[in-house]
Amino acid sequence: MLRKEFINRGEELKFLLSRYRAKGMEFIVISGRRRTGKSRLIEEFLKDKNAIYLLCEDKKFEHNLEKFSSSISSFFAIPKTNFSSFRDCFDFIIKNYKEEKLVIAIDEFSYLAKKSEIIAEMQGIADEILKDKNVMLLLSGSSVSLMQKELLGYKSPLYGRTTGSIILKPLKFRFLSEWFPKTETEELIKIYSCTNGIPKYLEFFSGMGTEKEIEANLFNPNSFLFREMRELLAEELRNVGLYQQLLEAIASGKNKVVEIANACYMNAKDIPAYLNILSELGFVSKVYPLFGTGKKGTYIISDNYTKFWFRFVSRYFAEIDSGNDVNAVSAFRRDYNTYMGSIFEDLMLNLALEGYNMPIKPTKIGRWWHKDKEIDIVALNDTTKEILFAECKWQEKVNAEKIVKELAEKSKFVDWNLGKRKESYAVFAKSFSKRIEEFEGKKVWCFDIKDLERVLK
Repeated sequence: MLRKEFINRGEELKFLLSRYRAKGMEFIVISGRRRTGKSRLIEEFLKDKNAIYLLCEDKKFEHNLEKFSSSISSFFAIPKTNFSSFRDCFDFIIKNYKEEKLVIAIDEFSYLAKKSEIIAEMQGIADEILKDKNVMLLLSGSSVSLMQKELLGYKSPLYGRTTGSIILKPLKFRFLSEWFPKTETEELIKIYSCTNGIPKYLEFFSGMGTEKEIEANLFNPNSFLFREMRELLAEELRNVGLYQQLLEAIASGKNKVVEIANACYMNAKDIPAYLNILSELGFVSKVYPLFGTGKKGTYIISDNYTKFWFRFVSRYFAEIDSGNDVNAVSAFRRDYNTYMGSIFEDLMLNLALEGYNMPIKPTKIGRWWHKDKEIDIVALNDTTKEILFAECKWQEKVNAEKIVKELAEKSKFVDWNLGKRKESYAVFAKSFSKRIEEFEGKKVWCFDIKDLERVLK
């Protein structure tokens, strides 16, 4: 592991602090995929506060109860006391603590919740012991399905008792430059292409020679990132092999239900149920073209680590695991630049959605496609009738005039305020051989990697 930083969690810390300062009992749930930094967020928040902390382990319930008992004994500086239940633990805490607000943090609560009775027990603790007391209860967990359904879901015994929740996301791309302050923007995009900004994954990169580091981290049977994907799936799903097939199909470009079904040798009618589960867990998303709904939607993999793993690692897993990475590395070196095209497009779209340096102030942004025609980004303003058409090219020395000419032809098929709208164009590329500022009397913006770097700074 090369470096470890605490970056881009200001909003979450601000929220936790505001709830900490509120009078009375606070009950906060923190969820999110593994490795996003939930434990680190709690660690930072607990600094300079009176707190009792328990990090649950994937062991028997009694083991975690004993750990909690030890934490309580240590906090009160008393001989070790073995409590018989979590209810007894909380009852002791409330009866013996009389100072300023106390934080009780139970990290990786999802391990504890494997004993189903604990959810009901926590209901009694919240209603009968903690209610109206000056205490803040934090429950954190990585099992997305369990935390969302068993703690926050309508049918949960704890429904309506929490006073706030945080779903911790990976770091946004713009914060990678803080993690790797000396790294060129192109290298940052490459790191983002296989880590998705997940803090734990970033620790394995130095920001120098990224493609070689990708090979060392993703195609080595002894590396953390090689096996991590399977562990993520195993934590959330039962029939892991089936879901791996589905994700591999989507990663290979099969984005419609029928295409996915054919690739997996399944009936098309059975596919949506499985895809819905993957969607709930954050592995896939259903996307629609701008102005499109219903059957026009297609499925994409939602994060870059999952996308990369199923594009380049999954099909070669057995070979790599046996020590033969030749075919996997060869395919990676051959196809990586093509793969980066989709990453670059997604990144530009996400930055546009965040409002970075947009030539117009859009009320709607998205991809557009119709039959055999596609436009990477379309942004429009319903009030001013402005519309921007943009293409993204992960290429050097791009001829902007050629790209815009093709873009102008495709834009004629976008059925929105035809004859009344004010059109403009944008091209995003690694670099340009020819830039233009106007095409047929319409404004053109050209953005390369250096422009992107200036915008983000």
